[in-house]
Amino acid sequence: MNRLTKKSAILVIVAGVLFLAVSVFVWVRTVRYRGEGVRADAEIVGIETTYFDDDTDHTVTVRFETAEGEEITGELDAYQSGFYEGKIVPVLYLPDDPHKFTYAKNGLLLPLIFGGAGVLLLGFGIYGLVRRERGYDDGTDYTPGGAENG
Repeated sequence: MNRLTKKSAILVIVAGVLFLAVSVFVWVRTVRYRGEGVRADAEIVGIETTYFDDDTDHTVTVRFETAEGEEITGELDAYQSGFYEGKIVPVLYLPDDPHKFTYAKNGLLLPLIFGGAGVLLLGFGIYGLVRRERGYDDGTDYTPGGAENG
């Protein structure tokens, strides 16, 4: 394994750690909203679509009323093809700061995917470093027929 491969293995390990960190962050956030959040019905009051070269981005604005009667308007952290203006969607907001809210149907699939990818990347990176440290012989200096033919 040459230096480029060692650097690549280290980059793969770093990417794995970053994926795991994102996974933990999203997991904790989702669990917090599910545990502490107050459910409310929000009305979609606007959907802004932005087109890029190969991508489309949708910004969904919702409005809901808290249990205390405060009206909150803000961006929803989700979009689905069935969304339209006037549709009622469930949100979870934090009672101490109702401006922090999330789509109530956000699940734990995203953190599981990021976590799985992180574990795989971390495993591949560590395997590459271990292989290098053990001096794995990849056969590149093999001479067919032996050295005496040469």
